[in-house]
Amino acid sequence: MIIDFLTSVFNLLSNIFGCIETICTVLGFAAGLAIFVGSLAGITQAMCRFGLALCAKRIAIIAGSDDFNDIKKDLVNSGLIKAKNIQHVTNKHLNEVQSALLVIIVYGYLEYEEFSAVARGKKTQCGLIVYCPPEKGRIDARGMKLLSMIPFTALCNFRGRMVNDVLLMMLSTSFKGKDIN
Repeated sequence: MIIDFLTSVFNLLSNIFGCIETICTVLGFAAGLAIFVGSLAGITQAMCRFGLALCAKRIAIIAGSDDFNDIKKDLVNSGLIKAKNIQHVTNKHLNEVQSALLVIIVYGYLEYEEFSAVARGKKTQCGLIVYCPPEKGRIDARGMKLLSMIPFTALCNFRGRMVNDVLLMMLSTSFKGKDIN
């Protein structure tokens, strides 16, 4: 009789511990799944934004013909940016920049007033890269102060670095499917 009682208690405790083990396993799996999905959410958003940007983000380059051709060739040669997404904007058609989501200005091509108007007039989510190679001189204090006040702005001195800056700007600026023209 005592043996039967102890066997019953042992079986009951074994069933209780089995239920607790199953509950802990399910909760642990759910917690692990939540952590995995949460960590992928940020990566997935960045990948979608970057993919859309590479596919359809229009890049407006404000430069003379020679500088434009060099920059366009560098961007296209990266294999990530399509030539159809690159637009040449001259100082006679600066209003075309309004619809761009990424603008590259070659320093020295525009007068300060034009440069300032483009920088201040860009959309908030639009990235701005100022390409200032050493042979074009240095940006003066007034220009640097202007650039430091504007969000999503980068200053670049080398063409090779500019390709990296373009890719980073595509990732960091807001871009959604509705922005595709």
